[in-house]
Amino acid sequence: MKYEMKPLTDEEAEAIGKKISEYADSMAPNEPHTEEEQLVFKIENEEGRMIAGCVLNIHLWGRAVLAQLWADEQYRGQGLGSTLIHTAQKAAREKGCYYLCLGTLDFMARPLYEKHGFKVFTENIDLPKGHTGWSMSKRLDKEIPDYIPTNNSAAQRFKVLHGTKEDAKIIDEGLDRYCDRFIVTPEDNDIPLGRKLVDKGGKMIAAVLAELDADESTDINGVWVEEPYRKQGLGSYLLGKVEKEAKDKGTYLFIGNACDWNIDFFRKNGYTVRGELEDYPKGHTAYEIEKRI
Repeated sequence: MKYEMKPLTDEEAEAIGKKISEYADSMAPNEPHTEEEQLVFKIENEEGRMIAGCVLNIHLWGRAVLAQLWADEQYRGQGLGSTLIHTAQKAAREKGCYYLCLGTLDFMARPLYEKHGFKVFTENIDLPKGHTGWSMSKRLDKEIPDYIPTNNSAAQRFKVLHGTKEDAKIIDEGLDRYCDRFIVTPEDNDIPLGRKLVDKGGKMIAAVLAELDADESTDINGVWVEEPYRKQGLGSYLLGKVEKEAKDKGTYLFIGNACDWNIDFFRKNGYTVRGELEDYPKGHTAYEIEKRI
């Protein structure tokens, strides 16, 4: 092939991510976009110590993600988790979101989320190894009665407060301590695998955004080919090269996201749909995809 593969710089990866986002905007332009931001909520006890909290990420096209939910072991089963879920739902609606999504594992709180009206749309087998996880969603633009737990004692005693980035770190650390009972939490040593194809003059003509996670899976975050070079197999060629490199480094699973305008590309390259989110963006379908080796 007359092109050369090279690593992507951080600046190039950011530029490619922007191009992919702009293309997605052109495919689904009618939905009012929400601002990307992170919200943190916390609950403190009488001594001012945080005993529960959650992190809510607001994304484009009206989707919010409950990224983290944690309660101190001493206060579990007393309604704090439900109170934080109610708070996250209210905040997401106020930000213009019509979907609230989350991920959970087999030793976490799937039954609680189901009581709150969340439904599974993806099953993640062996991720992390030896466990099963689920992607769950709830439509915020539909009338679903709020679940109130029988034991709501702590929730009635303490108020929900706005948190900070430092509070988000405490929530993350508390969740990690809980997860360590069931799995070996990988060190944060993800390996960037962003790669580009350049022509003889050094011009970038195609790129793949990817990252090898500490849990031995690889996130495929996007594929881009400059318009004059499309439909020549360059995207598939570069994706295959990145997959081989990740496999050589020990990955066992490639995962990613797609929409109805690019799902055929990934299917052609051996990816299967493991879950789909209907009507997201509005009038479209979003997919979670995987390729196992």
